[in-house]
Amino acid sequence: MTDRTRVASYGPHEEVLVDRIVGDDGIYVVSLNDPETFNTMTVALMKAIAEAFDAISERADPDPNKDEVRAVVLRGEGRGFAIGLDIGKLDEYFSGGISGKTDPWRAIWDCPFPVIGAVNGPAVTGGFEIALGCDVLLASPRAVFMDNHAKYGVHPGRRLSQRLMHVCGVNNAKFATMSSFPIEADVARTWGLVQQVYPDNNALERASIELARMMARNHPMMVKRYKSLIDGGVMGTYADGLALEAASDSTYYDDLTDMKATLEDGAAKFQELVSWVAARE
Repeated sequence: MTDRTRVASYGPHEEVLVDRIVGDDGIYVVSLNDPETFNTMTVALMKAIAEAFDAISERADPDPNKDEVRAVVLRGEGRGFAIGLDIGKLDEYFSGGISGKTDPWRAIWDCPFPVIGAVNGPAVTGGFEIALGCDVLLASPRAVFMDNHAKYGVHPGRRLSQRLMHVCGVNNAKFATMSSFPIEADVARTWGLVQQVYPDNNALERASIELARMMARNHPMMVKRYKSLIDGGVMGTYADGLALEAASDSTYYDDLTDMKATLEDGAAKFQELVSWVAARE
């Protein structure tokens, strides 16, 4: 991956690593770091994910125009993205206190910055739910998504039943969940579950950073507003979403720190667009 600097590690065995991509784009990379178990969702890993994302969220500036963090990439070390909880150790999960501040899914949902999931291998059950917490999913051909709640006889509790339906459609969600069918990367792409599939994991790593860089170079306040508007809108009706957009629009320009600088930057980017259109065949 692009040159990066270690920012922090979390968990008793460094189950989660956080790096910052070298440069001024404000891109952070969160790595699930238990490759020997294909990133099985142990209590330690879950708590470490929550700590890592909460620490990133705490970097948000009170003035979104001044945010140092601009985008986050979530990835898995080794051959798996995350393969969920070992059901044979379910008692450890129930006694482990995974709720509130220690809930990794909550921490990802609450992150105000765009989160790009780079899915390099299996994302299963709880790992599937982790992937669904991301704003955008990119994948390599080794990625596969599978929900085993019905297979194991346990109930989903991290939005999977609703989120998957919104992302993939009702019948696809039923197909995937009630059968525990493995959704390979090419099928996931046709469903809209992942936005792009890349030839291999190296290409996936590069593409995830490039997409993060594209987001990071857009206006930070508008990127965060878009995330909030879309996440809020999908929870209600179309009319509710229109009301959210109107309310955001009514405050947006007053909240800009420097309208003149924003307009100058926008004008320069418009000229880049003109050149880009002119160069297209």
